[in-house]
Amino acid sequence: MITEEHLGFSITPCAVMKPDYSATERYDFAIVGMGIGGLTLGALLANAGKRVIIFEQHYLPGGYGHTFVQGRFAFCAELHYVWGCGPGERVYKMLEKLGLETDVTFRRLDPDGFDRIIGPGVDYTIGSGFDRELERLGQMFPGHKPGLREYYEIIDTIHRQMYDLPIGFSWRTILAHPKRFSYVLRYATWTLERLFDKLDFPSELRLILAGQSAIFFMPPRDLSLLIQAGGVGSYNRGAYHPAQSFKHVMGSLLGKIKEQPECRAMLSTEITGIDVEGGMARSVTTARGERFSADTFLLGLDAQLSLDLIGREHFPKAFLRKLDYDYGPSVVSVYLGLKDIDLWDYGLGEQNIFWHPKADLNEVYDDQLGDTIPERPYFFCNSPTLRPHDSVLAPEGRSQLVMVAPCTYENFAKLRSGSEDAYQTAKQRFADRIIAVVESELVPNLSDHIVVKAVGSPLTNDFYVRAPKGNCYSTPLDPQHVNLGRLNYKSPFPNLHYVGASSSLPGFATVIHFACMLYEKLTGDRVY
Repeated sequence: MITEEHLGFSITPCAVMKPDYSATERYDFAIVGMGIGGLTLGALLANAGKRVIIFEQHYLPGGYGHTFVQGRFAFCAELHYVWGCGPGERVYKMLEKLGLETDVTFRRLDPDGFDRIIGPGVDYTIGSGFDRELERLGQMFPGHKPGLREYYEIIDTIHRQMYDLPIGFSWRTILAHPKRFSYVLRYATWTLERLFDKLDFPSELRLILAGQSAIFFMPPRDLSLLIQAGGVGSYNRGAYHPAQSFKHVMGSLLGKIKEQPECRAMLSTEITGIDVEGGMARSVTTARGERFSADTFLLGLDAQLSLDLIGREHFPKAFLRKLDYDYGPSVVSVYLGLKDIDLWDYGLGEQNIFWHPKADLNEVYDDQLGDTIPERPYFFCNSPTLRPHDSVLAPEGRSQLVMVAPCTYENFAKLRSGSEDAYQTAKQRFADRIIAVVESELVPNLSDHIVVKAVGSPLTNDFYVRAPKGNCYSTPLDPQHVNLGRLNYKSPFPNLHYVGASSSLPGFATVIHFACMLYEKLTGDRVY
């Protein structure tokens, strides 16, 4: 069993509720999971006057967007920067619907350069505006300007068509509107590398264009071109960070549920079963033996977990095949609290930095996802305290630095099953090698300024947010899993629906967009 001592995080005690075995409370909607999808749906439904109950097994809301405290620092678990938050965009419209648009605000990162790609022969800062990037890269690679123009046209068109897809779309949707979704149809099975090969891009240009892939955890040879287009196209319209903190974002959504008199939010409450009768979901049961009934059930958790909650025998064979997906890579996350150092002096700022030990990203991932810890790991890093932020993130005069590196679950799970000491040693060794690269390449003597160090592994993710195998995005983001037959919101039970990365596509704004469309479908009320 993984304990808080093993993980290095403290667990806030919660009040133990006396179980009530006799009465079953009834609600309009029961939501399992306070990730961003569950919180968005819960807030919208509660705001519309529906009776909502929402459960979370963790003692903190937010899923991968939760904020944990270590020492005098507060770190967001896995959200680093997001898209779709500008005025009139999807996240803003959701907040506007809830009356939160002036309380929960986002600040746009520098459109002239918010992602810095560093690797052999490359140090390039990506900004907003495909036309601007075309001119800059066209000057660096003049012989490839026609190819770059075609690349950006393909990426931009796929991005627009993907966001035009309705909830519950299928091959039938696409084939009924072949012109409207022509690029999605044409490139559905393409990888990013296939497009690079078609355009005959050199390795340095490939590294720049694929350099943000730490947000996808897939090398170009495997990464779905649809995912590249969805992410890069969205960030092209603006990269954002909360003006306060992600804790404030999640807390505000939860607050909209809790403030409604007939709604209820239950943290530290694990759902252990979902009762099905007559082909319909009837109630949920908690680990404390409480039962709650609802007209409709919404699962903001990985869809495969519903097999254990409901029972595999209740699922048709055809649907079981939809749930037979693999899980994508996980990460080692290193959270540092620093003193007596100004990271601005070392060239760090609001930007996100993607550091690559090799120019060939396929080779980088072969090393990163192999059986051993790489000597010089590939990682993403940023400093939330170099952006305008809530004072809860760090004490006055101190700062944060957060690094994230892709890895495999299996290596850590094998070590943990054999020896707790071996697992802890490997976790710290991985973190120390990332820190060593930061010291050699970015911030000399960084170790001298560390006052807080927390390290998360794939097992940490599994334990705290119930992410099977510690996955970050549910399935791998390759064409095999990102396709037009992918699991959507529908389950075999008419009154039970999925919401989250396994049923939509991953990403803060993407899951919010999906949740808003599901809300519209369930209620007939409009968000967009």
